[in-house]
Amino acid sequence: MDIKQLSSLLVKVAGIVLIVYAISGIPNNINSYLFQGKDTAINFAVWVIIPVLFPFLIGMAMWKFPTIITNKVINGVSNEVEGNTFRELELIALTILGLVLLFFALSDITFNLIYVWATNQVNNSPVSALLISPEDWGHIAGTFVEIIFALVLLFRSKGVIGIIKKFRE
Repeated sequence: MDIKQLSSLLVKVAGIVLIVYAISGIPNNINSYLFQGKDTAINFAVWVIIPVLFPFLIGMAMWKFPTIITNKVINGVSNEVEGNTFRELELIALTILGLVLLFFALSDITFNLIYVWATNQVNNSPVSALLISPEDWGHIAGTFVEIIFALVLLFRSKGVIGIIKKFRE
């Protein structure tokens, strides 16, 4: 098994993780839908279908097309297994982890923003006077930190590998 095959396998596994994550979130999403109080098809789509749909579709794409991601991540890397193989695998794993975290964060921020909007609609607040509770601010701020962390893993994986290497020495 060469590096590209192993990388494709890891991308497929990450896709399965995303699919499982999406499906496991359905009960919480249904609970949120029932709690918000308006039983309409649009609210069901916003509270249940949309938060599940994006991670599910991305997971399916990762499962069906792992070589596209693999070729972007390890472009120009030799297929032969050599001394730097472990470093290459760490780079691939961190990049995939960053991708997974980014999709989780994007799903979370979508949910948080829709939650704030829907809560204000239920309370008949005008959109210009959005009322955001301290707890909601915490969720939104935490999600932005998660997005920044995911982007660092995605685009600065070589730097993260360097930090890990320094800690090992």
